[in-house]
Amino acid sequence: MNFKEILAQIKKTDQEFLKKNRKDFHLPKYNPNTHYLDLTSSNYFVALISLRDIIKLTTDYYFRETVGAKNVDLFMLTPSVSSPIGLGSDSEAIEIKFGDLTTNLVDSSQFGFEPLLLNNFNKLYCYMPSMRGENPDERHLNQFFHCETEIRGEISELKNIAQDYVKILSKTCLQVENIINLISVNPDATKRTLKNIVDDSDFINIEFDEAVKILEDHGKKAMINYTKSGRDISSQGEIELFKLLQTDVPVWLNNFDRDRVPFYQKPNPNNNEKVINSDLLMPPLIKGAFGGEVLGSGQRQDDVLEMKESLLRQGIDLSPYKWYLNLREQKHYSTTSGFGMGIERFITWMLCLSDIKDSIIYPRLKNIKTFP
Repeated sequence: MNFKEILAQIKKTDQEFLKKNRKDFHLPKYNPNTHYLDLTSSNYFVALISLRDIIKLTTDYYFRETVGAKNVDLFMLTPSVSSPIGLGSDSEAIEIKFGDLTTNLVDSSQFGFEPLLLNNFNKLYCYMPSMRGENPDERHLNQFFHCETEIRGEISELKNIAQDYVKILSKTCLQVENIINLISVNPDATKRTLKNIVDDSDFINIEFDEAVKILEDHGKKAMINYTKSGRDISSQGEIELFKLLQTDVPVWLNNFDRDRVPFYQKPNPNNNEKVINSDLLMPPLIKGAFGGEVLGSGQRQDDVLEMKESLLRQGIDLSPYKWYLNLREQKHYSTTSGFGMGIERFITWMLCLSDIKDSIIYPRLKNIKTFP
């Protein structure tokens, strides 16, 4: 099936959806005790499931047919977590007892891809849950769906793949105008922004240091977290950047402070205190709606000594990552880069929602009892 046929199928699904579903599509207020009953009766979830199905269909088409990536079914338990590692991380692993061993639920699929890329694959992707243990809020779920890809190559190639992924998702979501009209908080803003993303050739690129200076120069230091290990910008700061830059185009934020990101990010050869990474920030479509980072990417460490230095700088026990260091010593090793996009973050942003719980079917929240 080519892309025109995909679009036609999605358009047909949208038209059939409207014929069958003309009832109330209001968003039920989340209640963990009655959420399972809302799933049995609310048309909002009928529309949301249809939208998520289209995003998954588009994802598989794009990565297989356009990128040439293979889909991989990976593990859900690991002794080597990725995202929580780094002095700047606000993420936590979810540790569990598994027989006689202590292990963790997977927080990212990155470490599963990297050995496979050495075995004659150039590009791999997955669309799987990731689990993290930090306190949930309007931007964070403890279980979310994650589209991740890892490639043999540098970040410049990876960013083109990620940018085109956002563009093709925007293009297919524009085909479901009926669904958008029913469940977006502001359908006009959704459709206008998706169209702009499809039509614009490139997103904006800005250096992390430049973004920090812009915020500082405009009296927004409170939106920057200053620590002994470096700086990071809060989600409020990410949103403020769009106001100060006077743009509604997605922004690549590049080259973060080295010790505020995980040890496996490659130090920038032009500045050893920075890394080769990029976060994709999305502009809030209406006041109070979700905005900021939806996708994180980076070029991986390719030098064992450099990686050991990063582990030491960040005070990380090397033991769980000996296998990861050993990969770099394989004769056929070559540089890899990867990204992960939170599916719920993209949906929350697109629908002008303010709470990420409203973009997933079964929210799983720490210390909140849910059914089933």
